[in-house]
Amino acid sequence: MGHTPRRIYETSGMILKPLFYRKPEVDRAEERIKLGLRPDLPTGIVMFGGHGSSSMLEIAKRLDQSSTQLQLIFLCGHNLELAAKLRSLQLRKPAAIEGFTTKVDYFMSLADFFIGKPGPGSISEALQFGLPVITEHNARTMPQERYNGTWLVEKRLGIVLPDFREIGPAVEQLLTEATFAEFRRNVSAYKNYAIFEAPLILDQIMAEKAFESMDVVSTLASVDPLANVAWAGLT
Repeated sequence: MGHTPRRIYETSGMILKPLFYRKPEVDRAEERIKLGLRPDLPTGIVMFGGHGSSSMLEIAKRLDQSSTQLQLIFLCGHNLELAAKLRSLQLRKPAAIEGFTTKVDYFMSLADFFIGKPGPGSISEALQFGLPVITEHNARTMPQERYNGTWLVEKRLGIVLPDFREIGPAVEQLLTEATFAEFRRNVSAYKNYAIFEAPLILDQIMAEKAFESMDVVSTLASVDPLANVAWAGLT
């Protein structure tokens, strides 16, 4: 991109809203019951940004017909028509269908895995809540999102499909005991401290600019600003 290495700073992930670092403490079983869900079933959260996607209808139909025992939380965003269509399906399996909400963190805290588009925000939020990811990668995937699926596969953090028409077998595979345990371990090991790292990086940049303005040679470029930072209590 034309930048020298000393102008490039790496963080451990994408910056998320602070509330995603302050995970709500909830009784998952009790809160699931309030939503009309069963307390004991594997629970997926299906989310495609602020306006949803017609893919959610395909996912709902195929998983409702599958033999896998599960339930789903659908977050449809501002797409009221999509929410209405999902409700009209009269799904046999338990499902909670929500429109726009500011409580994405609450709903993620009730889920066991995530299904959605390969956007960096959605994936980062899901991983922050310890949720293995199922997403798709195909010709319709936006160029800036195409590597996200590759990264998920490389890190063993989820399953990437060529099309959500294969969602049934994918969820069945994900929920097998060994596979789910592996993905959960890998997701738990992934830590995103970007919201804390960014201010330290900005401090370093400002300090370097100050040195440059005084014509003083700075050694900060060779110093890792995060080397001695303890992230105790933030996991």
